[in-house]
Amino acid sequence: MEEKKAVALQETKNKSLKNRKFRELWNRPGYLIRRLHQIHLGLFAEECKDEDVTPVQFGMLSVLASGVEMDQLTLSMSVGVDRVSGADVIKRLERRGLLHRNRSEVDKRARVICITPKGAEFVENVRPKMARAQAKLVAPLTEEELAELERILKKLVEANNDASRAPLGVN
Repeated sequence: MEEKKAVALQETKNKSLKNRKFRELWNRPGYLIRRLHQIHLGLFAEECKDEDVTPVQFGMLSVLASGVEMDQLTLSMSVGVDRVSGADVIKRLERRGLLHRNRSEVDKRARVICITPKGAEFVENVRPKMARAQAKLVAPLTEEELAELERILKKLVEANNDASRAPLGVN
């Protein structure tokens, strides 16, 4: 009986949400993108709850898992985070043994970041969970709609990259 009440309450909330789409907000692309980002974070957290990893951390590890080594700033820029936040993320991942930093042979002030075998294994283990979160996010779309969404999002990111506080590095 309690379960039926909970389901009925959730259905009422869903109907209420659909009927109350504050027109001004729901006509703002920025609001919708922010809301979709919140939903994505929730889906990622749900799928990766046992992994103790954030999307930004996983993004950095994924870049490094491609086999490239790079300095901290380049790695931060490759995932669109600022220098200070990137350094903090890198420190946390290094403490976990998922990556390591070495002094650059070219520039002794710079640190070159490399993924460790433990980090590479971590990426391989988490990648299917991340993929499930992505799949859940876009599940309501047809293949054609997904392709169109990706095309439009890429166009917006590329056109507005310089307006970000942490522009993506273009290499």
